[in-house]
Amino acid sequence: MKRLTLAAALSLVALAAPAQEAQEAAARQTGFRVGAAAAFTDYKGDPSFPIEDSGLGVQFYAQAQLSKSFAVELGYFNSGGFEQDLDPGESDGPVEIRFGGFNLSALWYLPLFEDSETDLDLFLKAGAYDLDIDIETIEGNSKVPGSLGHSTGVLLGAGFVLNVSDNIGIRAAFDWYDVNNADLWALGLGAEYQF
Repeated sequence: MKRLTLAAALSLVALAAPAQEAQEAAARQTGFRVGAAAAFTDYKGDPSFPIEDSGLGVQFYAQAQLSKSFAVELGYFNSGGFEQDLDPGESDGPVEIRFGGFNLSALWYLPLFEDSETDLDLFLKAGAYDLDIDIETIEGNSKVPGSLGHSTGVLLGAGFVLNVSDNIGIRAAFDWYDVNNADLWALGLGAEYQF
């Protein structure tokens, strides 16, 4: 009887170990990520608003990793300022515009080199954004702030995360915002924390 009890106990322990490993593996595939990045931006307006400039902005995001290959992300983006003198012959100085607001995106991941110490996650991103467009003009010696309203549209992107530890990743993302009458691009370089 003691041998039967011991055999049953060993069988339960042997079955529990793979179940615990499977549960830990599933936990590693889901979770949350938060991150911040410097955004190197580029704006090129059409002839109706001919500003063409580059800027330096910021990006922040929080992400729910729903599976190993799919996540949902809420982000904040500020483009930094784009400046140009629209009427060089006039006494007024340059005009500066900047974009700032939120976006919601779905991300599809492709993990690579999972068995190495530093694995790589490639991703594609698609979503929608709602950005405020602020403008600042020079009138005499004064800067006059204003607004050009909102811009809403589609956001597409691609990039990668280099996972340097279980919790820390280095992220690079190239995003395109479908802004009316212009091209707005952002290259985000930053870090994220996974938990």
